[in-house]
Amino acid sequence: MGIIRTQTMWGTFYTYVGAALGVLTNLVLLAWFFSPEQIGLLNVLVAYSLLFAQFANLGFDNVTIRLFPYFRNEQNKHEGYFGLMLKVILTGFLISSFLFAIWFFIIMDRTSDLLFSKLGFYVFPLILATLLFNSFDTYSRALYKSIRGTFLKEVLQRVFIIIFIGLYIFYQFSFNRFVLLYVIALTLPTIILFIQLILERSISFNWNSSVVDKRLKKEIISVSIFGIITVFSSTIVSNIDKIMIQQYLDLSQTGIYSIAYFFGVIISMPSRALTKISSTVIAEAWKKNELTTIFSIYYKSCINQMIFSLLLFIGIWANIDNLLQLLPDKYAHIHWVVFWIALGSFIDMSTGINNTIIATSPSYKVQSLFMFIFVIIIIGTNAIFIPIYGIEGAAFASALSLFVFNAIRWVFLWKKYGMQPFNYKFIIIIACGALVYLASSTIPKVTPFYIDLFLRSVLIFIFYVLLAWKLNLSDDLTDRIHSYIRIFLNRK
Repeated sequence: MGIIRTQTMWGTFYTYVGAALGVLTNLVLLAWFFSPEQIGLLNVLVAYSLLFAQFANLGFDNVTIRLFPYFRNEQNKHEGYFGLMLKVILTGFLISSFLFAIWFFIIMDRTSDLLFSKLGFYVFPLILATLLFNSFDTYSRALYKSIRGTFLKEVLQRVFIIIFIGLYIFYQFSFNRFVLLYVIALTLPTIILFIQLILERSISFNWNSSVVDKRLKKEIISVSIFGIITVFSSTIVSNIDKIMIQQYLDLSQTGIYSIAYFFGVIISMPSRALTKISSTVIAEAWKKNELTTIFSIYYKSCINQMIFSLLLFIGIWANIDNLLQLLPDKYAHIHWVVFWIALGSFIDMSTGINNTIIATSPSYKVQSLFMFIFVIIIIGTNAIFIPIYGIEGAAFASALSLFVFNAIRWVFLWKKYGMQPFNYKFIIIIACGALVYLASSTIPKVTPFYIDLFLRSVLIFIFYVLLAWKLNLSDDLTDRIHSYIRIFLNRK
């Protein structure tokens, strides 16, 4: 548990540094200096690369998360597992690139988005960069080193993007050239992580096939096959809304939706660091059949993530008018897009790491069924609501789908393993959140808006945290506040 707390703390710190940089990138630089169509293109390129990179992985990240403990051997460089992983994913890259090439030519014949037709080929290098980074990062996490991947992706990558945006603004070169620099910025973390692994001598390209007996080989194939369905489906869920908005509407609406979507990303960020390190720990716990440990992590992930995500949700919605004044006028109508996206992120956060627990459990195959159902729901709801309500419909479809999907996973873990993490404290958390929001709505607005944004946010934070502390809603939060108090008193 100590390694989870420590690495989650640092991972969350880097995540929120990245969030601050993301605010600067998305809500200031991109929103003010790029057109919605250009922003839409950048997001669609990333969406397609994520989609096809996850297929190219051939489910091997799941193999690393679930079965790496059987290869763990530092003296023998983990039996050359890295070499096996590289052969598999590069084979997947060739297959995936061929499939995207076919899809790209089909889209070029049907789309009216000339910008995507002209620059869509950048998806190919992005598929490779995304594929390699995800696999290297998963391997690094299996070695209990989850923080650096978070730093490289959430912080350093955004620093590169900000630098290149600055060059674009200052030198005013073509958008085509900027897209090239943007692709380079997304690729650099992959190169750096690979160099780190080499310098640590943690990898070998010659894997020891003798370590894999018939039973383990069968398990690898099974985990990989079901991993393709699960992970690919998960990526479809995360990116299909932007792709469908592009297809039903246009790149400009995709760009506007992407700016609104970033508010939901802020809410879900705390879960990223926890998921990365907890997956390795939980896989080890399943191997040893330590159900008590798994449930403890599950409960803490639910209650801590609900507390923090509700605070962020309240902060965003109570300040929505102020926040939208930070954006150009063309984004003034996205209130309810932000609301539904933020609500969906809150729902997803509040159910903790149920996805990780199922994916690493003996019942991991059922996760593929759940993800398939989720894909049907998200595609179906988007197809229904986007033509009627536009980007607001896409946001509502996302929130509805996340609610249904997490309800399914919650019921499964409860019925199959008796893991039911929710108790009266969760009701109290919701009540505290509602009380804080109602109290914030009674505060008269002050001008200028940024003073109101600051004061309202500070008051919401203080009131909410005091309630959570005094009611002892989370042992981890209480311990953290007490440690800060001791540090403060000792300094005095």
